[in-house]
Amino acid sequence: MADTQVAVDGLKQRLDSLRTSLEEGKKGGAVRPAVLMDLERRIASLEARLVSAPGTEPTPLATPVSEAPPPREATLPHTEAATVALRADDALLRSGAVNPNYRNGLERYRAGDCDQAIANFRQFLKAEPTSDLADNAQYWIGECYYARKDYNRAIIEFNEILTKHSKGDRLPGALLALAASFAGEGDDIDAKLVLQKLINDHPKSEEAEIGRQKLKALTQ
Repeated sequence: MADTQVAVDGLKQRLDSLRTSLEEGKKGGAVRPAVLMDLERRIASLEARLVSAPGTEPTPLATPVSEAPPPREATLPHTEAATVALRADDALLRSGAVNPNYRNGLERYRAGDCDQAIANFRQFLKAEPTSDLADNAQYWIGECYYARKDYNRAIIEFNEILTKHSKGDRLPGALLALAASFAGEGDDIDAKLVLQKLINDHPKSEEAEIGRQKLKALTQ
């Protein structure tokens, strides 16, 4: 594979050089038509070889290198904690192998398929109840119910993290999402209590900073 990549890189360099020569020749007008035709033929030949190389495709002249696309946001209604959680999970998925049920559950959630997302996360929790990702899976189940505006069920699911995964790293997000669920039900009193707990217990977290703004809005 390494030898193939070296060969492909060499082809790309030759192709870029020929394209540059062709463009300069066309602009300057000093190169004979026969030479330009020969350059075009050689470029076409190199492009064909690149297309046949595995995992490659020709790059147009002077095309800037595009940046990697940003992580996709959820397409469903979601709490502000979900934005933080998605960012963390994107880094997690890039870092190595993740259980297929967890990966698929997250993809289905992002695609707006709550039924399948919940099923995948439930299967993950059943197979790996003591996993470091158990609190994450439980969190996304809560977000699925929040997306459906089933705030009462969302409260139950988020509260599972407080009772069963109180040492997990998804706890600040669960508290912020729990407060959002109470607010969704019109229960501002409990929403404020949960936000205060978030701020007191996890003052330096990103979720706590969001919680301070939410608490201020609820007390105005």
